[in-house]
Amino acid sequence: MSDSLSSPEQPPSEDLVAVGRILGAHGRDGEIRVRPTSHVPDRFDEGRSLKLSKDGSRPDGLTVRIVSSRTTITKGREELILLFRGFRDRDQAIRLTGQWLCVAESDIPDAKEGEYFHFQLIGLKVWTVSGDELGEITDILETGSNDVYVVAGPEGEVLVPALGHVVIDIDVLGGLMTVDLPEGLR
Repeated sequence: MSDSLSSPEQPPSEDLVAVGRILGAHGRDGEIRVRPTSHVPDRFDEGRSLKLSKDGSRPDGLTVRIVSSRTTITKGREELILLFRGFRDRDQAIRLTGQWLCVAESDIPDAKEGEYFHFQLIGLKVWTVSGDELGEITDILETGSNDVYVVAGPEGEVLVPALGHVVIDIDVLGGLMTVDLPEGLR
């Protein structure tokens, strides 16, 4: 086993939160390309440790430590170029393609009042103020001006803008979001 991987520091039963998706190798010296899903400022700084996960929620038992980190823009999207301790060649990096970089849920800072992290919203059941079930949030699109919640349900896919006059209530603990959709969004 390479010295880049070590045993997890947290118990395997702890829930994980995905903070980045490994897109593939970068160059030939073991660097990887990552699409970050976390905006915590120091999340990908040198010296930080992250857990690997195939599904983004359960630990695979491997932890990597960041040796170097830099940001790049590819096709208009921010990506990170990371190098992990012990990674020296492209083959090592390629083997991680498709995996998620995660942190323990207990390491996530508290959100500000009225704000939510994406991992808290994915999976919420969405109902209208009139009592119609729209489905479940399966994805969140970042559009620049506001996020858009992708809701998959019995009537197909509905796009719900994350705006105060549309999203009436979010109950993370209850697993429910209540929305008041303007005409034409259903």
